[in-house]
Amino acid sequence: MKNHTMIRRLVNVVAIAVMATANVSIAQVINVDIQGTQYGNVAPGIADYTGASANGPIVSGTTWNYFNVGGTVPNGQSLLNLNDDSGATTTVDVAFGTGWLGSFADGAPNNLQGDRTFINTGVTGTFTISGLDISKDYNLALITGVSSGFGTDFTAGGTTKTATAVAGAGANANGPLLTFTNGVSHVLFSGLDGSTGSITFSVTDSAVGVNGVLAGLQIEVAGADLDDPVITTLDPANGATVGVALDANLVVTFDE
Repeated sequence: MKNHTMIRRLVNVVAIAVMATANVSIAQVINVDIQGTQYGNVAPGIADYTGASANGPIVSGTTWNYFNVGGTVPNGQSLLNLNDDSGATTTVDVAFGTGWLGSFADGAPNNLQGDRTFINTGVTGTFTISGLDISKDYNLALITGVSSGFGTDFTAGGTTKTATAVAGAGANANGPLLTFTNGVSHVLFSGLDGSTGSITFSVTDSAVGVNGVLAGLQIEVAGADLDDPVITTLDPANGATVGVALDANLVVTFDE
């Protein structure tokens, strides 16, 4: 009887945890759109995109952070306390390192692929994401420009991936938006180690391009705390399957 009572009480604890987390997005996403020269008067901040321009390779809410680099070389520029895709403020910062040549824009300010920063051929540009949760891993989508010929190599976590930026691209930045295709419009990195609190990636031109280009990025929490157990159960509100991370330091006691 005691065992049955303890099981029922544990189920109640789990149900409470599920109900408490039912409305919390487990996979947080932070969206960043690089703003270039034409819209240099747009102040850094957030914008709630609508329509096609709200899309990115990683499915997310429609809040995107403007990173306005204006008409200057972006080396050393930063944007602090980014908002996540729901509009909530985070501790995450982003910053350009060295190696960047300039920026360009030829489209609406929420044209994700039309405005961009770039490096010259043979040069490596660096970019750092900081303020990350050290207990989590992260996925990155790194997005190149809309123009054909801007083949770009992105390196993160010791792995290099190429976005060819050829299929479906327009002749210039006012051309049609690229269909989001991994290896063409962007590259995806999964499970990058966030244990140091920061991730740095580099950008170079590839064999198929002249300028290496960064037009935007998406930062996604890869999963629950690495050291915490995860249970899968049902949300009592709608019957959907929910994964709940349990804090390893959580202690549950039962009365006799």
